[in-house]
Amino acid sequence: MSIPQWMIDQLEHLRLLYPNDRFEIVARRAQGPNADREEWRIKCQDCPGKLYIPGPEETLGNFEIHLQNRQHKQRVTSRS
Repeated sequence: MSIPQWMIDQLEHLRLLYPNDRFEIVARRAQGPNADREEWRIKCQDCPGKLYIPGPEETLGNFEIHLQNRQHKQRVTSRS
């Protein structure tokens, strides 16, 4: 299963806006009755253990809120 093009486009846009931040799209096995398929998530490499659901709609707006979070920004600054 390949990553939807809209997610790739949105990810590239966020990388232009946040060039010092590290994040990627990852596949995660669905839970429950849909366990035979994968769901796409955004993984923040600056904040270990955090996976974010894409949205709303065909955007990564929910994840962009994370990128603006004070604790996230502190982690990026301390790494740089």
